[in-house]
Amino acid sequence: MASPSSSLWGALGQASTMAQLMGVDALGLVSMVVQAALVARRHRDACVRLAQHVELVGGLLGELELAELLRREATRRPLEQLGGALRRCYALVTACQDCGYLRRLLLGARMAEELRAAQHEIDMFIRLIPLIALVDNSTADSRRVKVSKQYQNWGNH
Repeated sequence: MASPSSSLWGALGQASTMAQLMGVDALGLVSMVVQAALVARRHRDACVRLAQHVELVGGLLGELELAELLRREATRRPLEQLGGALRRCYALVTACQDCGYLRRLLLGARMAEELRAAQHEIDMFIRLIPLIALVDNSTADSRRVKVSKQYQNWGNH
């Protein structure tokens, strides 16, 4: 049985890991989820499927100008929610890396359900990213038209 001090150190380690995750960007989280899925021992197939969906999100995000999207409220909020979903995915996949028999027995079905729910949440973001890109393009077009009109007005003076 673990001593109280080792339990405390384990809890502190988990807290520091979560604090570090809060500062990681979405693309970094994608990579972390994929790497963690490769070493999962429990629910390996579900972890790999989740990692594949997360990789799709990463590919889509790689095509977007994230810094610009994070400046606007309409596009920042869903991207922040995506970051939260990716952090949850990482926590789930790392929980599948190893644990004792008793914990596996008690949490096995619940963990499988949580992995499925995480995959559905990531799928929702896969469908949402094109809409985010559309909003970004629409906003960029509006800015170009506005600048063009200002330039034309300036030339008429």
